Amino acid sequence: MNRSHAHIGRAAAVCASLAAILLASACGQAAGGNAQSADAGTPVKGGTLRIAQPTDTVGCIDPFQTGITTTRTLQRNIVESLLDQDPKTGEIKPWLAKDYTASADGKTYTLHLKSGITFSDGEKFDADAVVKNFEDHLDPSHPVSTGNQSLTGLESVTKTDDSTVEFHLSAPNSSFLQTLTTTNLGIVSPKYLADVPFQQRCAAGKVVGTGPFTLEKFDTRTKTVLVRRDGYNSPSPFSTLKGDAYLDKIEVSYVPEKSVQIGSLNGGQIDVIWPSNEDSFDENDSAQIKQAGNSIQSRSVPGTSSILYPNVRYDGPLSDPKVLQAFSLGIDRKTYAETVLRSGYPVVQGIIDKTTPGFQANADAVKYDAKKAATLLDQAGWKKGDDGYRHKDGKKLTVHYITTKSSTGDVLLQDQLKKVGIDYQIDVLTQSEVASRTASGDYDLAKVTFTRADPAAMAVVDNLPSQWAPDAKNNKTDAQAKELKALFDKAVATSSESEKTTSYQEIQKYIEDNRLVIPIYERTQDAAVAAKVHGLRFTADSFGDFSGVWLG
Repeated sequence: MNRSHAHIGRAAAVCASLAAILLASACGQAAGGNAQSADAGTPVKGGTLRIAQPTDTVGCIDPFQTGITTTRTLQRNIVESLLDQDPKTGEIKPWLAKDYTASADGKTYTLHLKSGITFSDGEKFDADAVVKNFEDHLDPSHPVSTGNQSLTGLESVTKTDDSTVEFHLSAPNSSFLQTLTTTNLGIVSPKYLADVPFQQRCAAGKVVGTGPFTLEKFDTRTKTVLVRRDGYNSPSPFSTLKGDAYLDKIEVSYVPEKSVQIGSLNGGQIDVIWPSNEDSFDENDSAQIKQAGNSIQSRSVPGTSSILYPNVRYDGPLSDPKVLQAFSLGIDRKTYAETVLRSGYPVVQGIIDKTTPGFQANADAVKYDAKKAATLLDQAGWKKGDDGYRHKDGKKLTVHYITTKSSTGDVLLQDQLKKVGIDYQIDVLTQSEVASRTASGDYDLAKVTFTRADPAAMAVVDNLPSQWAPDAKNNKTDAQAKELKALFDKAVATSSESEKTTSYQEIQKYIEDNRLVIPIYERTQDAAVAAKVHGLRFTADSFGDFSGVWLG
């Protein structure tokens, strides 16, 4: 499983995160995977792009270990992958590889590599470099991290000749090729692997790739700086760039307050705001940005929508299927999108977002029906009291949501659920308290999101390592777990793309029908962009490709 992004609570991202449809908004989203303003004229070379990001509490720039999506956007401009994925169609194409084939049994993949490519430290990109990367990835002494969750089933990587490698799997994996497109399995310099111990790579700031920029400085307390690499010759098949990047530098500052970010953009001190995809711009933000002549470019984030995990294993109120269904029916997601976020913001249509290959809308999974919710709660024995809440056997119908930071969205849910008689309590805790209560089952709801441009991202519903809480077993019964495992086993084992899509659509429907998670809103990656910024491209994972950006 590729944990591109896992998140507990809106601000505590500890990031692991699926037919590509771009979502139009009232805030100026471009079409096609390329979020570009109306570019007029010839691109101009030179200049520094100044980006503001939220505070990075993890402080890790090593691709294999990092899950924070804002940091992975920076990595995508330094480190490249063997394959890449079309943001529009989800199709996999060669990148550092020139072609690939799969064995009939689906357990061996052969990749032929491009020649004439070097890492920015002068090391040669070849079969030896690829093998050294994956030998390092497969090292059993490495602690659990984002990257090694991508390696399930991979037994070894061997060199056939200087430009050919073979990947050997213990069993077929229908999503394996997509894992080779991710930043977590991006190819870094063998010298970097040899010189920097694994435990030091996160903060060392020395990561070296084949990309259009090099990492000059990584310091989440002050500034991160990327510098253009001269002689760059390995662009993504989906990039418009043919040679060196246009920008001289990219400077990233870490600004926690959204109001300060917007003030700096509108005042000309920065050029781009790149927020977390858990913190999209709201209506007021949008109005301020547009009034100053700037724009918001946006793309739905593939993988899970913003979902809540119900705890059904500890005899809490949500262990009753009628109460669980009533909880979901009590959420008005259209109002949520328009009120918490902004006018024109896409309304969630299922447990995965629209840019996820194989996505299917399910109106029942996101239906708002307060009347039916009330009927279900009546049937379950919860009667409305004078206080507006429902009671049974002398107890109030209270559910506890655990998070590290409350949001306006949480408060809106609290108000909406009160209308059907559910007392939605927002328990704001430290990270260690969240982990403790998760381990003991002392919660009713928790949030985890997962970014990955593949329907296999839904595995986060069933197979989430405990250190990324909540424990995924708590959201289903033993019988449901057995049924879901069989569905995932079938989806993973297929070698047909059409069968894979059908299998994962069955999984999506099973999860939604049984309410193993509750979708709340569609996640988008926003970028507030100054009028002078041109050529920004969104990747399939909705990361930012700045190689074609120019200022003018």
